[in-house]
Amino acid sequence: MILRSISVTTIKEALAEGARELREADPQNSRRTARILLAQAVGSGHEHLLARPEDEITPLQYAAFLKSVSRRARGEPLQHITGHQEFYGLDFLVSSDVLIPRPETEFLVEQILKLVKSSADGPEGTARKPGANGRQMLPLPGDQHGPLIVDVGTGSGCISIALAVHLPMSRIIATDISQPALELARQNAAIQGVADRVTFLAGDLLSTLEQYGLEGRVDFIASNPPYVPSDQPDLVQRDVRDFEPAAALYGGPGGLAFYRRLLVEALGYLRPAGYMVFELGYSQLDSVRAMIDESRWELLDLVEDLQGIPRTLTVKKR
Repeated sequence: MILRSISVTTIKEALAEGARELREADPQNSRRTARILLAQAVGSGHEHLLARPEDEITPLQYAAFLKSVSRRARGEPLQHITGHQEFYGLDFLVSSDVLIPRPETEFLVEQILKLVKSSADGPEGTARKPGANGRQMLPLPGDQHGPLIVDVGTGSGCISIALAVHLPMSRIIATDISQPALELARQNAAIQGVADRVTFLAGDLLSTLEQYGLEGRVDFIASNPPYVPSDQPDLVQRDVRDFEPAAALYGGPGGLAFYRRLLVEALGYLRPAGYMVFELGYSQLDSVRAMIDESRWELLDLVEDLQGIPRTLTVKKR
């Protein structure tokens, strides 16, 4: 914790002090991080800080800034301190209840958008048909001829909400086992103006869909599942390991438990020739490939991230 009298009064001096305190915890971005935290503390944009370095800040603003700097110096993620993270050009609320959206997951959104576009003249979605065995029908907003997309383990809602923004005709269901995560995702959907376009359901993976008779009626399934090996927590950075929710990180031995379940459960809900797109963990491609039953799935596409790491896998139900 930073313990010193509050004597710095200008933006320039506050930034210098914050950068010094953050040098050890965030050596490559200490100045940038200090600027983000100071902008939040004084309620102004970065441009103001850069253009008016000699402007004074109040003691209360400086105290709030030092408190934020202390939190970051202890390893707490910057996004938890600011409460925000940008994803696919949209601003999302984040908290310790959800995984912080990563740029790598944008490849998954891109792949779904690409598949929807290429399938635009394909079969109509079928979720509007009566539910099987008299089960309750789920009222889904959106065009009844638009694709039905299910985002499994939605967390902050970044995948489903980005898709809803860019696919206004789509019908989207987002599931998560965590009620706090769903509450935050609903807030994000409202902020982005798609609260009436995404249906949020509590449940473990795809289990919550059964009660609505959606077997064989889903066009696309998207998921960024927990994939860190539970027996190798040191594979992730300390700020991730100590501050982000374990349930969103760890995927059992080898990090493969959720892939194994998804590849089985998805077959029951996807329509014939439906797609599933999911994110891969580092070095997991071969292990996940070995799980794919080629009599049930066609391995369609693999997308690498900007570092050349296999990141997004697309499979198609035969």
